[in-house]
Order: sequence, then structure tokens, then C-alpha cells
Amino acid sequence: MLLNLFEGSVSRWEVITLKDQQHPRALELLREMDLLRRTWKLAIPNTGINKSEFFTLYTLRCPNGQALSWGEGCSQEPAPMTLSTLAKAMKQSMPAVSQRITKLEELGYVRREPDQRDRRTVWIHLTSAGNELLQTTGSEMLGKLERVLHRLDTQDGVNAQLLIQAFHCLALAVEEEFSQGKP
Repeated sequence: MLLNLFEGSVSRWEVITLKDQQHPRALELLREMDLLRRTWKLAIPNTGINKSEFFTLYTLRCPNGQALSWGEGCSQEPAPMTLSTLAKAMKQSMPAVSQRITKLEELGYVRREPDQRDRRTVWIHLTSAGNELLQTTGSEMLGKLERVLHRLDTQDGVNAQLLIQAFHCLALAVEEEFSQGKP
């Protein structure tokens, strides 16, 4: 089976040869990852931003990865971050994060401000509109995901926390395998 790469989706499969049936678990994993990608779109409220943009705002609000609250990890007034600090916190490339910041700035969710002492440094601030978006839609989305996890926990043989850990291990293993030999 081959992925239809020109369509940009792994949901279309074509049977080419029996040789490709040697990797049924890998194909099943790709199918389930594609299903998860498509269903994930349902979890993000229709706000005009995608999940990467949402998590960019989230990281600006809660750089330590804590829950969306006024407690530990999320201060009442989130401190601004530089692009390099934000990219590092998100474990993503600066160009990818920079493109996202540009879109979020156009939408009014963040603003850039040059450092008063060092004009080479630009601080990225979460605006009140960005913070409000996180508080309303973020809380709604996280609440729905908690209900999903609770439903999973009530099913026989399912432990949602182990599932989360398995996702984490899978992501690390895929990252390690596919980044070998790349700069």
C-alpha cells in the first residue's frame, strides 16, 4: 500500500503488492494517526486558529505547561517571551513559530514589542484578546477532553493515563526514528 502523498492525506490507500502487507501494524498505526488527526479538528473550537496556533498562545500564557488557571505556571499577567525562547519551549523551529506569531498578531491575539535597550530583541506579548480566547475556548476544549478521558477510564481494560503515556512514548520513538541522520 502507498500513501497518496499528493493529496496530503494518509486516509487514501491503494493496494499495490502483497509485499506491502509485511507491515500491517505500521499501516494500522498510520490509519489510526490519520483518524486522530481528523478527529482532533473537532476538539479545537471554531475560532479561526488551528491547534498549533492554539498551543502557541497556550505556551505564551503557561510557559511551564501547567493547566489554564491563575495558579502555578500561569501568572495573572503572562510574561512576554522572545521568539527563540518560545520556539525552544515548544520544541519547534523558529521559522515555524515565527509564521504562527505573524498570523496570531494579525488576528490580534499577540503583539510584538522591541526591547527598549536592545532593538535586536523583540518581545512577544499575549494580548487580552488572546488571553480571553484561551480562557473561554481553552477551558471548553479541555473540559471536553477530560470527559473523554473519564469515559475511557470507565471502560474495562482502559487506563487513560497509560494511554497518554503511550502517546508520549510513541511520539518520542517516531521523532527519534525519523530524525536520525537529519541535522
